[in-house]
Amino acid sequence: MYKKPDFEPSRDEMLRILENKIKPMSEDETVSVVTSLGRICAEDVYAKNTLPNKPVSARDGIAVHFSDFSKGIPDTSDWKDKKEYCFSNTGVAISDDYDTVITIENVEFDKSGKVRLLSIPEKCGEGVGVEGGQVKEGELLVYTGERISPSLIGILLTGGITSIKVLSKPKVAFIPTGDELVPAGYQTPPGKNVESNSQMLKAYINECGGEAILYPIIPDVMEKLKEAILSAVAVADLVLICAGSSKGNKDFTIELLESIGNVMVYELGHGPGKHCSLAYSGNTPIIGLPGPPMGADLTAALYVKNAMRLMQMQPVQSPYQIIAMLEEDINGRKIDFVSFMRVFIKDGQYYARPVELQGKTRAEVNHLQNGQFYLEKGSSIKAGTMISVEMRYPKEYITEE
Repeated sequence: MYKKPDFEPSRDEMLRILENKIKPMSEDETVSVVTSLGRICAEDVYAKNTLPNKPVSARDGIAVHFSDFSKGIPDTSDWKDKKEYCFSNTGVAISDDYDTVITIENVEFDKSGKVRLLSIPEKCGEGVGVEGGQVKEGELLVYTGERISPSLIGILLTGGITSIKVLSKPKVAFIPTGDELVPAGYQTPPGKNVESNSQMLKAYINECGGEAILYPIIPDVMEKLKEAILSAVAVADLVLICAGSSKGNKDFTIELLESIGNVMVYELGHGPGKHCSLAYSGNTPIIGLPGPPMGADLTAALYVKNAMRLMQMQPVQSPYQIIAMLEEDINGRKIDFVSFMRVFIKDGQYYARPVELQGKTRAEVNHLQNGQFYLEKGSSIKAGTMISVEMRYPKEYITEE
């Protein structure tokens, strides 16, 4: 029996709940540094090497004795290679006989090979890379919770590190429910609908560094759904359930979650995706997502992705924003609402136009929408107001009207 909850969190409140409740992964594994891109380091990593391990040339040029320049530019007519100077290439160790490097652009050689200097070094050691200039033994290279980037792979290898401990990939189970659903890729019988959320959520899970466990469609039978949830809780770090949390006569997900765990959020205080929930069974979080793909997509982008970030020691991530002029009035509703926006450029200015959902397919909305605006309940904003739009794509993709 549906019962209206006492607390319906706004978007920010729901994100704060996730921050307080979702705990980082405790399991780790050792992987090769060369395959660690995007993984989360599970412990501080310190360099084993000191590099360079002796002074090297910081540029292409000639190595010289700085003492030869105590009185200005010396007479170089009798200078010989490997005596008064020697050629020195970037990154190559300098002979102990020399202490300074002059860049090759400031050196000329005549036809007979005699040296002519166009400038002189200002201090001893100029143009020389010092020992340990790249990395020092015992230096902290990567800290716990840091995401491995291409640059860090290079730094780790330079520091003599070839394998590291990283957080294990979160295992995320997804359970689609509904008698009306059929798997994608098959002919859809009359009165049925395609179950597409599984692959959409798998893509989100993969994008966030997780490992997806996809369940087959579970019919609207309480015993079968309970069996699936208990099975998922036993093997996954996070469980996602789609549909079954609204007000229909077969929507008993919330009731079931109450019987096997603790429901913390029954539904949200915003739409689309109002029927999104958060529960725990033991230490395993369970996020209930709305069945309609648009609501499932929105709430997955807001809450599943951020739950997975928190599981991997990463902070909640907000989309970047563009300041744009609102082209049409937007009026508030009885609940907070995420209004889809089309941001475009006109006369060098960013404009935001609300995307009307009624009468449009999901594909049409997706083509039009490149941003969104979170409007609090009961509030209205007039055309011409400058608003902050949360963008789905980089600003380089914003086009002219």
